[in-house]
Amino acid sequence: MNRLSTSLGAAALVLAGLALSAEDFQPLMRTTQATWPEKRHIGVICNYRTSQSQVWDLAKAAGEGALITVVDTRSADQSSAAAHLLANQKAEFVVLMPGDRLFRDGSFAATVAVNRLASRGVPAIGTMPAALKQGAVFCVGDGTEGQLLVTD
Repeated sequence: MNRLSTSLGAAALVLAGLALSAEDFQPLMRTTQATWPEKRHIGVICNYRTSQSQVWDLAKAAGEGALITVVDTRSADQSSAAAHLLANQKAEFVVLMPGDRLFRDGSFAATVAVNRLASRGVPAIGTMPAALKQGAVFCVGDGTEGQLLVTD
């Protein structure tokens, strides 16, 4: 398991010339910034090799000044360890990658990680309604047809 951290201040320069679509994450990041304006450290658990483009889409939507810590995982049995690492790195919330094979909205591995993080005070958010069933605080994006869905 590798930990990748990137400061979006530097990444913004790289992204300026790239034509990346961040449609899934724009509404999510607007909602997050309105809900928690002080929270700028985003945690992500995913297979970075296969979810890299989504992580960059998230980075673009999060904007300058945000920090993303990615825990690169390759198997579901790394859920607890990944959650522990993000909590120790002081991630302020976790974004679920909708296209990740193991740690997507609604997957068992993501559910384990979300529950472990919630017990440490780190909320999760997603872009698909399935995220709410596994413990995410809210979700909004293409998967919700732009509607903000909030947990009970």
